[in-house]
Amino acid sequence: MNMLAPARSGMCVEVVFDFVCPWCCMGVNRTVSVFDSRQDVDVVYRWRPFLLNPSLTTDGMDFRTYLRALHGTDERIERLLVLIETHARQFDSLIRFDRITRVPATLNAHRLVEWASSRGNCTPLILGIFEAFFRDGSNIAEPVVLADIAERHGFDRDLALHFLSGQTLAGTVTSGQIKAQKAGINGVPSLMIEGLTLTGVHDEPVLHKLMDAALWISGPENNLAIRQQGAGLSSLFQVS
Repeated sequence: MNMLAPARSGMCVEVVFDFVCPWCCMGVNRTVSVFDSRQDVDVVYRWRPFLLNPSLTTDGMDFRTYLRALHGTDERIERLLVLIETHARQFDSLIRFDRITRVPATLNAHRLVEWASSRGNCTPLILGIFEAFFRDGSNIAEPVVLADIAERHGFDRDLALHFLSGQTLAGTVTSGQIKAQKAGINGVPSLMIEGLTLTGVHDEPVLHKLMDAALWISGPENNLAIRQQGAGLSSLFQVS
């Protein structure tokens, strides 16, 4: 044990997200990269589901049909896709819309995360599912596809496939979405740390400020002060 090493604080970071949201792909990648690089905190992630398309069946929906329903003309769609791909590169994420043919339902992917979270660190699994969809265009609604991803990230493929063949934890995912909405989460990705909420994709300095604020709040000597004065944090983050 290094007696000169600074003490590390434990911190729970709740992340509300969906797998077919490109902003979630960027935001989750950046959040994990920034927080895992810090030398003063040990982060434990809690991954909370948010179904952007809860009515989609397992077959999903044609990608172009989906985009036209949301954004109208093909010209407008192309501009938007180029903008998102360019933005993703700035956040060290690779998004290839040309490889995506269908928008999948994400219930199974979120179910897998709920299952995996009780068996180990599922953060690499989540990053792997994002990569499979946005980089490779894989159908992440398919149990076989998800089981293969799970195996690549340390989980038993046969157990994962057996789990995905049923509907176990579907209610947990649905309940998680309802809880997020009741908590005022209407956009994703959203981070919740020590009563602070930050929604959207943000640069590294903003994420560091959020963590610094959360660490300050979590200090016992600061709890009274934060309640009485707010410490100006509400100007940066939503205080729940």
